[in-house]
Amino acid sequence: MPGYQPISVTAAEVLTDIETLADFSRKGWIKTVEKNGVVYLAADQRYRAKFILHLRAKKHLSDDQIDLILSVQSPPYSAARVDEILREQAPAPGRTKAERQRGSAPSGQKQRGTEELALG
Repeated sequence: MPGYQPISVTAAEVLTDIETLADFSRKGWIKTVEKNGVVYLAADQRYRAKFILHLRAKKHLSDDQIDLILSVQSPPYSAARVDEILREQAPAPGRTKAERQRGSAPSGQKQRGTEELALG
């Protein structure tokens, strides 16, 4: 498959193991393709995996922080912007990850402006 490498080759190239890349795939951070029982990664996904590994090893980011960075940035990724993105996108106290993603108010609270829209 042109432009694709077996996941084992990619793992060796980016200095990690197959299970780590499989975990990234399960989390939706990278996309893999399976053909004839072999799992492959495209070149852009190898690049993305390498960036994720950098975020974990050098920046010590949590999975939620990595989710955030990947949702905000698109290639070419910039490690230099990571701290800025984390500052800009810092969640309001008491908000869950799901609430941040939907843009809703913290559990048990009404979102500002909701009542006016519903009544008006």
